[in-house]
Amino acid sequence: MKQTRFLFVLLLCIGSKLGAQQAYEIHFTAGAVQHHGLLISGQGSQWQLRVRYYDRQQGCQRLIEQKMSAEKTGLGTRLRGYAVWDVLKKHRAADYAADNLYLSYDQNGKVYSKNIDAQGTAVTVKMVALDNRQQQTKKREFGWP
Repeated sequence: MKQTRFLFVLLLCIGSKLGAQQAYEIHFTAGAVQHHGLLISGQGSQWQLRVRYYDRQQGCQRLIEQKMSAEKTGLGTRLRGYAVWDVLKKHRAADYAADNLYLSYDQNGKVYSKNIDAQGTAVTVKMVALDNRQQQTKKREFGWP
């Protein structure tokens, strides 16, 4: 319980600490579809996530953006996705289920992340913290200034 509380406080403080912005590259596979994303801290408990994946139904690459809000839950800290937006088509992405990233510690004390989307699909998420140079490169790659 103390570790969960610590992680929640850490997430709330990371984004505002000396104005520094934290970013994480994420990877997960839902069904047979690989998702590659960039998670960026904002002010307080607010985050943003952009996810790129190939949409078989539409036959094209998609870039989805969603706002994320950090909140404490029984499963650990949840970054709850909302306001899902199709960046390339410039409209709401009603066909994309908002992501909910659950962060907790495993038995070895390492951070464990799972995504349970709004439709209930649960998958393991690989998260890698990025340094300042990597952040700038990835932000450009995901279409952020």
